[in-house]
Amino acid sequence: MKQPITGYHKDAEDHWVAELACGHGQHVRHDPPWMERPWVTTEEGRNNHLGVELNCVRCDEAGLKVATALLEECRKTLIESYESAGISGLCDEGQFESAVGSIQTLDLNKIVAKALSTTKG
Repeated sequence: MKQPITGYHKDAEDHWVAELACGHGQHVRHDPPWMERPWVTTEEGRNNHLGVELNCVRCDEAGLKVATALLEECRKTLIESYESAGISGLCDEGQFESAVGSIQTLDLNKIVAKALSTTKG
């Protein structure tokens, strides 16, 4: 997920870390030939890159966790509702309608909070 650079600091090993708007940090090393970022070496270069968006892997991981949790909860709710409606004697169409309607009862905030509770940092 793209996040703009809001500042910089040096880590314990004296490497520059870009502070991203999401609150995560990302190293921005100039380490030729592997990584070419000469702008990191000067204050002017760093200042010129404020606002530039970097891909935040931690945000990507959190987004995937949330999407996976939502998908799993929807799947579980659909199956449970469909089976329960069948036991209650509803026809296939009634079971389907019941299952689809059950999705509206999901507490999305709770699902997201649970998914993110293991994604700190």
